[in-house]
Formats: sequence, structure tokens, C-alpha cells
Amino acid sequence: MIEYQDARSLVLSAARTLAAETCPLAGALGRTLARDIHAREDIPPFAKATMDGYAVRAGDTRPPAPEAANGVALDVIEDLPAGRFSRRTVGPGQTVRIMTGAPLPKGTDAVVMVEDTETRGGSALVRREVRPGDNIGLAGEDLKKGEIALERGAVIGPAETGMLAAVGLARVPVTRRPKLAVIATGDEIVEPGRKKKPGQILNSNGPALTAMAVQAGAVASYLGIARDRNSSLAAKLAQAKGADILILSGGVSVGDHDLVKDELRKAGVKTVFWQVRIKPGKPVFFGGRGRQLVFGLPGNPTSAMVTFLLFVRPAIERMLGRAVPGAPGGRAILSGDIELKPGRTQFLRGVLADGGPILKVSPYDDQRSGVLRSMVRSRVLIVVPPDVRRIDSGREVEIIFMDGR
Repeated sequence: MIEYQDARSLVLSAARTLAAETCPLAGALGRTLARDIHAREDIPPFAKATMDGYAVRAGDTRPPAPEAANGVALDVIEDLPAGRFSRRTVGPGQTVRIMTGAPLPKGTDAVVMVEDTETRGGSALVRREVRPGDNIGLAGEDLKKGEIALERGAVIGPAETGMLAAVGLARVPVTRRPKLAVIATGDEIVEPGRKKKPGQILNSNGPALTAMAVQAGAVASYLGIARDRNSSLAAKLAQAKGADILILSGGVSVGDHDLVKDELRKAGVKTVFWQVRIKPGKPVFFGGRGRQLVFGLPGNPTSAMVTFLLFVRPAIERMLGRAVPGAPGGRAILSGDIELKPGRTQFLRGVLADGGPILKVSPYDDQRSGVLRSMVRSRVLIVVPPDVRRIDSGREVEIIFMDGR
């Protein structure tokens, strides 16, 4: 057995960032940027009004003392909607009626909100003094030309999509998504919708692991169940040969029939490690077949999902070129005591308390590895170091979020 951090490091060192490709901006959500994106021009490219009103020379809105109560009358020389550029220069005592988003006319340095004005024929009575810069957006206030808008490795969300559009990209450079294949193993499992024989159970690992792979950013294919026969498993392994990552669930525990490990060797898979000092999921396997990463995960549902989160997800995200691969972590205050047998790094399913300014977590009340409900009800894993026997309520603990970023 090796320690958790050592095993994770071995996985990450074996995972290589995949090649870049481009995709349409409309299809970039959730993808990972393959290179830094720079602004091609100032954003915004010109000074503009941020309010409907009147573009003015700020000094013209400062009335002489005797006229302060009435405001200042300025001649309106133009009506400027958004999307149109004025070629006129505003002189002393003049103003331009302007709409939000329209470029600021030459000679002006502020905008008076329409609520602070009154129209009088061809004039605008300005009732509030403004200062230079009021109610305008400056050219380049968001980004200067050449400045990095988004960094390589960023995951593209709605805000990033908007920024990519703002810099003028119709096609986006992204990292190719890894192809991932999932194989469930064993005679004791049956696909949902099929009739079970006595002693058989429904296969939850295949669908769950495939869904986790898609959520992590991979292109996932579920290849079905490999039965406890060499020919069945060999056929599935051959089918998965083109995948960047292969996951098998079941058949790698101590005492299990050696069929899986034997067939992996025959298929050319070289072992990197087998068994990690963690709970749940000790009998996790990791190896390689050429450039393909191969994971053998335990058959118990929670063990399979936890080990996916700990090892497979970081591998997927490293292949995607993400800056910080793996599920995000944090700290929380423990509600209720924890007492465990030391010796392994333990990952307890944890329930976050609702509301409140301080994040609080309590262990789910049933930590058995076959209880899939614990994964449904929990949002985080509570990380307990291998040398810790007890953690008292009220202490701060490390957590790993299970439900994405």
C-alpha cells in the first residue's frame, strides 16, 4: 500500500495535457481554454455614456451663485443614440442628448442623468452639478489592448463566454476532452431494466461513474458489463483500447478472483500501484497501457465514487490542462465528534449545515461503503489524516466538495 498523496501524485504525473482544438463560441460552455486570450483592442473601445442624459463639459454645470437655484441652461446641438458616433465637438454652453452606451462626443467629460434635467425648447436645463468622469465608462476600463482577458486552463462559464465574445472570438481554442470508457465487472450485477436472478444486484457503478466522468469534462462511453470469463473481459478491454482513460469497477479487491488483474496484464497494462492507504477504497488500482490511463475501482458503490473523485477526476482535469486539477477543497467547522481507528487517510461523507455565515459539516450517520444513499445526501468529504484518532466537535476540518466547482 502507498499513501494517498503519493498515489495522487503518481496519477497526476502520468496524466498529460491533451492537444488543442477549436470549437464555436456557442459550444464552449464547460470547456477548458488551451491558451491565454488577449484583448485585441481596448474594452470598451471608446468612452461611453453609462446613463441616458446629456453629455456635458463638467465645468458648464457649475452655475454662478445668483442662478444656482434654477440650474444651468445648455444648448442641445445633437441627439446621439447608442451605436452612432458624433463628429461634432461640444463647446462652452453646449450639450448633446445621449443614450446609454453611445460614444462620448468630443469636448465632453461627463453625463448628466436625464432625471436631473428639464427640456426647454432647444435647451436642456441642468439642475445638478457633475464632476469630470461622472456617469461615463472610460475606454479600456475593462481591458487594455494586449492585456490577458482569460488565462490558459480557465473553465469557460457564462462570464467567460461573455468575455470571449467581448474580445471578438467566434471560435475558441480549447483542450480536447479526454475519451473515457467505463466497464463494470462481475456475474453478480445486472443492468437496470433487466430481470435479476437470485443473488444478483442492479449495476449502479456503470451509470454513476459514466455520469461523474461527463461532469468532470470527459467524453464518456459506458461499455457494459464484463462477465467473470476471460473472453468477456478481454473483449471489453479490446473495445476500450482507443480511450484516453479506462475505468473498471469491481474485481480488484483482496480475495477477489484474479481475473481482472490477470487480463489487464495480458492486455499490456503496466501496474503503477495497487492498494492505497485510504478508507473507503483501499484496493484501488492504477496502471497504464501506452498513453492510456487505467483505473480499477472497488465494486462497492461509495468506494467506487469516492476513488473516482480522488484519482480519476484529477487525471481528467490534468488532461484538460486545468490550472488546479481535482475537486475543490475548503475548511469547515465540525458539528459532532469523530472517533476512528487510525492508520489510513479517511474520507467521510459529510452533510453541510444549511445557512449561516460559517460553513459547518457533520458526518453522514452511515459510512458503510455499500450505502449509496450517503453519496446522495452528502455534499462533501471530510478528510481525516491517517494519524488522527479523534476530532472534537467545534474543530476545523478539511473538506472536499463532491458536487463540482
